[in-house]
Amino acid sequence: MTYNQDSYWEKIAGKLHGELSSEEEAEFSKIMSASDNLHEFDKTRQLHDNLVNTGYIPANGKVKSWTNVENGIKIYQLRWIKEVLKYTAIISVAFFAGILLKSNEPTNKGNRFSEITVPYGQMSQLTLSDGTKIWLNSGTTLQFPERYAENSRSVFIEGEAYFEVAKIPGTTFMVNSADIKVEVLGTSFNLCAYKEDNSSSVTLIEGKIEIQDSSGKIIKHLNPGQMVIKNKNETNLEVEDVETGFYAAWREGEIYFDDEPLDQIAVKVERWFNVEITFADENLKSHRFTGTILKNKPVDQIMQALELLSPIRFKHQINANGKDKITIYKRI
Repeated sequence: MTYNQDSYWEKIAGKLHGELSSEEEAEFSKIMSASDNLHEFDKTRQLHDNLVNTGYIPANGKVKSWTNVENGIKIYQLRWIKEVLKYTAIISVAFFAGILLKSNEPTNKGNRFSEITVPYGQMSQLTLSDGTKIWLNSGTTLQFPERYAENSRSVFIEGEAYFEVAKIPGTTFMVNSADIKVEVLGTSFNLCAYKEDNSSSVTLIEGKIEIQDSSGKIIKHLNPGQMVIKNKNETNLEVEDVETGFYAAWREGEIYFDDEPLDQIAVKVERWFNVEITFADENLKSHRFTGTILKNKPVDQIMQALELLSPIRFKHQINANGKDKITIYKRI
């Protein structure tokens, strides 16, 4: 018997998470009456159970340079399994693998910096030794020192991260990116500073922060509910009042778009799903879209939703030896 593949895997995901209705349970039983399907379900269930039981990374598996902070670091990541990429609702758990960790040479008065690189298609969370929590989005690199200076804490970032900075009286926390610096005492904010993007932004959730230029000159004080945007080819800053939930929701697997052009949306989808997106018609790049993308859905479902709401169609080419490729065409 032939089954719709999306429906087939949705039933398996629902069974694993105990979310099937009585009617869906009956359909699932019919599907599993085929021995090949039952065997495939058993393998998927075993994979799911093994991932759920995965624990913290063992201490002897961490980079040696983390010794001084290992008790303060916890890393959580979501990794896509290539074989079941289309059915990621099944694997909604975190485990340790794929994050690149290394120790850099001394950069400041003999201090060494540890570096975390999160590959595209993944996310991570860590807690520094001072209690600061950091969520790292796909394609992000974070550097932090083995030892903080006496009156300051400083990290370096390329990509996107959400910070909940632990407040320590008399000690500031500095986040450095290529274009802007953020100085805080204790607060929550989102910073987006990808090297390939035309601008960087900081969104303040709560507390107060100072925005500095690359030389350390204070150029703006930010209040909760405000976002500052720095275009890389300009010196001036744009400040907007925003709905902060839109800029922090990616931690929960959601991305909101508010009248954004399709080419910018494509860049975010590329990072989240580790795919390459090209446009067969350049005019489609400027088409604007408002909506929400859920990361726990297969990338094909995301593209299908965009098809329904935009004048586009897409073709998904699977590449076993590299990134999958998605081509966007004009719908005729």
